[in-house]
Amino acid sequence: MRRKILSILTLIAAFYLMATFITGMLSGVFKDKSSYGKDYLIQLENKSLDEVEDKIESYRNEILAASNTKENESTDIGDINYAKYYENTVFMGDSITEALSEFALLDDYNVICNKGDTVVKAMQNIEKLQGINPKNLVLLYGMNDVIEFDSNLSGQDSNTFKEKYIELINSIKEVLPRTNIYLVSPLSVMANAVDTNYRLTNENLNEFRLKVSEVANATGCTYIDLASMVEGKDYLHEQDGIHYKYDFYQIWLNYLTNYIK
Repeated sequence: MRRKILSILTLIAAFYLMATFITGMLSGVFKDKSSYGKDYLIQLENKSLDEVEDKIESYRNEILAASNTKENESTDIGDINYAKYYENTVFMGDSITEALSEFALLDDYNVICNKGDTVVKAMQNIEKLQGINPKNLVLLYGMNDVIEFDSNLSGQDSNTFKEKYIELINSIKEVLPRTNIYLVSPLSVMANAVDTNYRLTNENLNEFRLKVSEVANATGCTYIDLASMVEGKDYLHEQDGIHYKYDFYQIWLNYLTNYIK
């Protein structure tokens, strides 16, 4: 795609320079009785085709440099068909992950999750996952787990969450030993998320995020720090301060292409 755009811009530049050249020549011809016309014709005679080509090449290089800079600064990979790109990938998680299919970015087939899911409830989806037998598996848990693993109520904490997450992954590996597993960091919330549950604070989520990275190290899975990509970008959130808007999912899927080729 970038090469096509580059070729088109190069042709436009060439056309523009040649048009300028011809316009100038005609201008000089029609004004050849004036000193200005004579001077201009002399200037044109001194210009070679090489100079014109050099200008085109210089302009082309500027476009290429700008294109490379844009590519390095952004995770946007253009008009990608996400459903096609991730056809061999399954996403598991809670309602945040579920929106991938609700926004029609991915097929329902590639999204296994339910509202309120935790790493414990996810064990129920292993049989379905085994039937799909995906090449890649992306897991995003932690939001509901912060509520579930509340030491004040259940005596379970983030360490219990870590143990249960490891159990989930080991169970998946038993039936899908060749599947590549990616663990996405729990995401941040806005200040008003505590209106939904007092446990939903970034302080608690930071603690659980650390546990997910430890789970990745313990199980040999790939850890993806998506949280840092959207940190402080409250405009990506829905009004509840927990869930995310459509634009967030494009950022997620684009960023994920750095890991899933």
